[in-house]
Amino acid sequence: MDSFVDVPLPMDKLSLGALGEAGASETGKRNQIFVVLVATGSFNPPTYMHLRMFELAKDALKAQGCSVIGGYMSPANDAYRKKDLLSANHRIQLCELACKSSSFVMVDPWEAKQNSYQRTLTVLSRIKSSLCKTGLVSEESLKIMLLCGSDLLESFSIPGFWKLDQSNIISVDEIVPNQISATRVRECIRRGLSIKYLTPDEVIEYIEDQKLYLKSNDD
Repeated sequence: MDSFVDVPLPMDKLSLGALGEAGASETGKRNQIFVVLVATGSFNPPTYMHLRMFELAKDALKAQGCSVIGGYMSPANDAYRKKDLLSANHRIQLCELACKSSSFVMVDPWEAKQNSYQRTLTVLSRIKSSLCKTGLVSEESLKIMLLCGSDLLESFSIPGFWKLDQSNIISVDEIVPNQISATRVRECIRRGLSIKYLTPDEVIEYIEDQKLYLKSNDD
């Protein structure tokens, strides 16, 4: 049986006001669906596109009558072993800086701090369990929804990669197309090009101070 490293779930940006309003009546408790958005991935580094996904999903769910009470960026464990992957400590810090200006997006470092790679379903289940244990929201009224870009969405077609009976997919169109990617940001850094307006200034400053992404693993 796996032994997990205990890491508390941040809750400082949860929309407790929305929970309180629904809890004021029994009807509200029964009918309101509360959603927490979770984005997993390397965040190597986090970009404005990562943050934009949270805003797009929040708008789409609001139109469906759901209340998004929070969001989490969950950086992948070092065991993910993706090309040019920075250490988890660096990526956690970069994510913290990236979502600093967000009113509802936080960083959950649990996945990154475990001793081994964790399946996405394990990450999502742990977040739901942690929130329900607070007593602020019931298991029946809370939905944890995974945010994913087109690359991750394509993996749903790979046999055995995901449990399809647990995949309830909502597609969201972007009115303002955004082609920013972490891979392109890293390439710009290696080539000595500006990454201004591709990621928050705090992220850029950290990358420059720590001299990150200057070389590829292939160099």
